[in-house]
Amino acid sequence: CYNMARVKSHTIVEDTALEPYFITRDDYNYIVNIKVQTNAEHFRSKGKSKEYEKSLKFFPNLKLALQFVAEEKLHTKEHYTSLKDFIAEYSKIESNLINFLSQ
Repeated sequence: CYNMARVKSHTIVEDTALEPYFITRDDYNYIVNIKVQTNAEHFRSKGKSKEYEKSLKFFPNLKLALQFVAEEKLHTKEHYTSLKDFIAEYSKIESNLINFLSQ
């Protein structure tokens, strides 16, 4: 999880709907972060895997941060055979995340 001893001034928003992403808030921005798992098979890993957090992008408001997460989650590397299916999947992901704002 996020190291709170390091950054006590951040608000952290974690939810299964956001995974593997999470959002932090400092005094100025909403920051979209991702949890990254290192590859234990990599030649520099010494056979061990570890998890760390990586900041991806900074936003002035929560809505833009959630829209970015929705777009990233849509990058499924699947083959869509119609634009309609792709847009339907995007709308579903975006609606789930944006609904958090109206609650």
